[in-house]
This record gives sequence, C-alpha cells and structure tokens, in this order.
Amino acid sequence: MKFNHLKGMVAAVAVSVSMASAAYAEMKIAYTGYSTDNTFWIGVADAAAAAAEEMGVELVDLTASSPDAAAQKDAVDRAINMGVDGIIIGSVDNRAFDASLDMAAKKGIPVVAVDTGIEHDHVASLVQTDNLAAAGIAGEYIVGQLDGGSVLILGGSAGHQTGNARRDGVLNAAEAAGHEVIFQICDWQDACAYETTINFLQSNPDIKAIFSAWDPGALAAVSAAKELGKLDDLVIVGFDGNPANLVSIEESEQAATIKQDNTRMGQESVANLIGLIKGESVPAFTPIDGILITADNVGEFK
Repeated sequence: MKFNHLKGMVAAVAVSVSMASAAYAEMKIAYTGYSTDNTFWIGVADAAAAAAEEMGVELVDLTASSPDAAAQKDAVDRAINMGVDGIIIGSVDNRAFDASLDMAAKKGIPVVAVDTGIEHDHVASLVQTDNLAAAGIAGEYIVGQLDGGSVLILGGSAGHQTGNARRDGVLNAAEAAGHEVIFQICDWQDACAYETTINFLQSNPDIKAIFSAWDPGALAAVSAAKELGKLDDLVIVGFDGNPANLVSIEESEQAATIKQDNTRMGQESVANLIGLIKGESVPAFTPIDGILITADNVGEFK
C-alpha cells in the first residue's frame, strides 16, 4: 500500500511539473529595442532571445531597422493587440508610450524597460547600466588626462534619460576640476557628431577632450579630428564598448570607452519580465556596472 501511495505521489508531481512546463512553454513576450542597426542593441536583442529560448519562452522581436519613436510605439501597440504576456522596451524616446502603457496596464501585460527608464507607473522594472556613475568614471578619466582646456560633450536626444545621465556624469567631473564644458545635442546621430566636432575644433582651440555619449559618435569625432590634424592633441572618450571602438583604442586614436554589459542587460530584462508574468517580486531597478576600457586593458575585451 505504501509503495502504491508513493507511486501515486510521484505521478501527481510529474503531472504537475508537466502542466507547469506546458504553460511556461506557451508564454510569449515581445521585445522592441532601439534599432537593429546598432552594435550595442544587436547584443541586447541576441542575449534576450537566447535567454528566452533557454527558458522555453517565445520572444517576438519587433525592433525597427533604424531608430524611429513612432514606429516603436506602433510596435508596442501591436504587441498589446497580439495578446503577448509581457513586453520589453529599449526606448528610442522614453516619453512616447503613455497611451500604450495605459492600455498594457488595463490588459494586465507587464512591461520592463531596458537601458533607458520610462516614467510610467506600469513599468515595473528597469534594467540599466548605472549611466551617471559610469559616465562619472569616464569624466574622472578625462580629467586625469588633462592639464587644462575645455571639454566638448556630444549628447543624445533632448530630455533622453540615458543621454542626460551620461552627459551629467562627465560634466560634473569636468566642472568640479575647473574645466569649461560645452554640450551639444546630437540626437545620437554620427553625422552630427562629426560636423559638431569639425565646427567646434575650428572655432575653439581650447578644446582638449571630447566625450561622446555613444561610441559611434566617438568614432565620428576621431574622423573629424584626424581630418583637421588635431587627433594627437585630444582625449576622445566614448560609451558602449563597441568592437570598432576597441580597435580605435588599440590604434591609439580613441582614448577610452565605457563598456556596457549588453549581454547581461538582455538576460536580466527577460528574467525580470518572466518573474513579473509569474507574479513574483522582481527588482524595480537592476543596475549593471560600467567598465572603463583604455589601451591598458583593451586586450581583455576583444
């Protein structure tokens, strides 16, 4: 009798596990990142897809090929209408989603933000590099390389939470050390970074350092400085840790970058979203450390 009772318990547990696995396998989540043409965001998307696959969850990637706030809002709306179980947003414009998130809340679809915070009560979790602290590291590095002069900051979009934090981290460190800071919005556009660098280096010979809030912008600044024959006189620092920028650091063109762990960002955003779907408590903020990469340690990251 005891043996039969034990067999019954084992069978019941097996059925329970099987049912739970089946329900888990039917889970569908949507992801929409900044764009599919950006190295950093490709890494986030790949890590999120791999994490979802490992957990037996279907991930639908609705990311547009280029940064487009309106297209991204439409993607979130499509995900809601598809009836997905949850949504991850790596926003182009973090102010664009109020009506969409109101609808997600009404339908009980949890939302996680990755890389950039979204100010809406329904966004229950943010997975993000601690941009202010990481940019502060970049700022301290820049200050340590300079005897004087001004710092040019090439920024993201107006009001963009991530871009503002990266600007402020460098600005605070530079101003505290007595350097004049010049800030220019570039909307994350490489062409703007190039033209801004050309214009300011020609009009302001006191500029001794350039910080770009995104790595391709730093490469654009490198190109502009080389064209003007001023590269050797500048400290150029980026943010992201993209492969092309690591090569530039190895070649003593770009001085440094802050690496974001985009793999962990993708993984953590999926884990947090699935936790929310299952009704678990997840961190409201998952900070990811930034790492300063210079010529001294670039070989460790290639």
